[in-house]
Amino acid sequence: MAQVISGKLTNTHISTVGFTNNEDYVKHKKLTRYSLADTMDEAPRDYSIQVIKQEDKPEVLKFLRRFFFRDEPLNASIELIPRGENSTCVPLEEYSMSSIDENLSLKAVSSAGNIVGVQLNGTTVKPEDTDEPDFIKNCDNFKFKKILRLLHHVDRKAAVLDRYPGSKILDVKIISVDSGCRGKGIAAALCQKTVDIAKELNYNYIRTDASSHYTAKLCKRLGFEQIFELMYKDYVDSNGKSIFTPAYPHSCISTFIKKL
Repeated sequence: MAQVISGKLTNTHISTVGFTNNEDYVKHKKLTRYSLADTMDEAPRDYSIQVIKQEDKPEVLKFLRRFFFRDEPLNASIELIPRGENSTCVPLEEYSMSSIDENLSLKAVSSAGNIVGVQLNGTTVKPEDTDEPDFIKNCDNFKFKKILRLLHHVDRKAAVLDRYPGSKILDVKIISVDSGCRGKGIAAALCQKTVDIAKELNYNYIRTDASSHYTAKLCKRLGFEQIFELMYKDYVDSNGKSIFTPAYPHSCISTFIKKL
C-alpha cells in the first residue's frame, strides 16, 4: 500500500526476462508483499468494491502494468522493468496473478465500469528456513532475484506465524490505485473490505509488508501495528553497498499487523 505514479506499459513482453520453468514457479510459490496505493484523503465514493474473479485477470494485469509494475519503489530503484513503452517483466506478472486464485482479492470499479484500484490478498505461509530457497535459486532474472531475496529476508525476520502461533493470517500482498483517482479513499475502502472478508472467514490477523513510505502511513492510519523494520541503507551486498536506494521518501521496508 503506497503512493501511485502512473506508467505506460502495453501487452508486449520482453522474452529475455524470465525464470526457469515459469509455470511450476508460479504454481508452487506464493506472492510476497510489496505495493503501491493512494494517499488517504476521503471524498464522496463513486466506485464499488468487488471480489476479483478469474475472468478479471486480463483487466487486472493491464491495470498493474500501468500503475504498479514499473513504479513501485523497489522495482523503480533497480529499474526492474526495461525502459520503453512495450517492456515488462513476465515473471513478475505471472507471480502477481497467482494470488488471485485464492479468491480473496478485490478491485475498486468506477461508476463507468473501469478498474481504479486493486488489492491482491492471500493467506500467510511460513517462509522456508533457508537464505535462498529453490524459488529464488531458480529465478533467471537477476534483478527480480534481488527483490525476492529481500522479501524472503523480511518474511523470515518478521516471523509472523512464530509471533502469533496457531493464527490464521490474511496477507495484503499488492494494493495499487489509479493515480488519477487519488483522494477518494480507495485504498482505505479496499482495506476495510478486506477486514470484513477476513473476519467472515475467521482470520485472526491481517499483515502486510510496506516497501513505501506511503504504505506505512496508510497502515498506521488504519490501526496496524509495526512489528519489523529494515532500513534500505542497512541492507547491503558483500561490498557493503546498499542494494536498494529508492527515491525519497522511501527509506525502509516494514511489516505491519492488525488483530481482528
